Amino acid sequence: MQRKVITMLFVFLMAIGTTAAIAQAETLSWSAVNTYTDGTSIGGATVTYQAYWSTSTGTSGLNPIGSSTTSTSRTFNVDTEVMPRGQTIYFRSRATVAGSNSAYSSAFQWAVPAATPKVPSAPSNLQMN
Repeated sequence: MQRKVITMLFVFLMAIGTTAAIAQAETLSWSAVNTYTDGTSIGGATVTYQAYWSTSTGTSGLNPIGSSTTSTSRTFNVDTEVMPRGQTIYFRSRATVAGSNSAYSSAFQWAVPAATPKVPSAPSNLQMN
């Protein structure tokens, strides 16, 4: 009975370890916005950014990545964002100043890595007790 419990615990821990091995942080970044569309400087106004992803090249079906931030990059997890593994997705971002949104950036195409779970080494040192 104890051996069965230990075996089940080992299998459970290996499953958790394999799932954790699949998850990987990725970072998307872009250039800061310093001017308005008329060319005048934004100056000291706060600029926030929102990053999005979609399976289409257009702006329909955009999925926000996290919340709006003043950072010009966004770190995310493919699995947490529910991005389709092994497929191509498109990123966009946009800036907001004093409640006014910019146009969306050009789409950036990215192939989401296929899941590659780590496989444990084979057991060794088998013996009869």
